[in-house]
Order: sequence, then structure tokens, then C-alpha cells
Amino acid sequence: MNRPLPSDDALRSLHAQSLQALSPATLARLRSARHNAGAAHAGRWRWWLASACSLVIALGIGVQFVGPGDHQGPISTPIVAAEEDNGVLYDENPDLYLWLGDNDLAME
Repeated sequence: MNRPLPSDDALRSLHAQSLQALSPATLARLRSARHNAGAAHAGRWRWWLASACSLVIALGIGVQFVGPGDHQGPISTPIVAAEEDNGVLYDENPDLYLWLGDNDLAME
């Protein structure tokens, strides 16, 4: 069954009692572990900041290579031109149709 949760005051008193029961050596190890965790967290921010700065610089260099007049036409234009080129190739080479008629691959 569900038990009611203890109040904040009861939890605080339990915490204070547990701290009094710890040895000074254990408390010193806990303080050093807490300090080392904070230092590791600060190091992560430095790496994040260095990565973000590198990204901004790389994007700035990349934008310099793409000038305002370097844009080509819309993407659909080359696709249409490629379809027209394929039709021209088929019309110029009737051997393809003869080869397809001779093989059973065309019937599958």
C-alpha cells in the first residue's frame, strides 16, 4: 500500500543526522568529487564554445566562396534538359530497339 511521504522538516533532520555520522575522510572525498565534477562541467562549456566558434568561422569562409551572382537557374531546368537528351539518344540509335526485340529481357 502507499505510505505517506515524510515532510521536508523530517527529511532535513534525517539528512543532518546522516552528515554527522560520516567520517571527516568521507566528507573530504565527497567534497573533492563535487569539486572535480564542477571542473569537468566547466571544461565541457569550453569545448562547446570552441566548437561553436569554429563553426561560425567555417560558415563565414564558406559564404565568401558563394557570391551573389553564383546562383544558377532553377533545379527543374537541368532535369527537363536531361529528359530531352535521352529522347534524342533513343531516336539516333535504332540498334537499341533491335537489341531489345532480340532478347527475352524486354518481355519480362
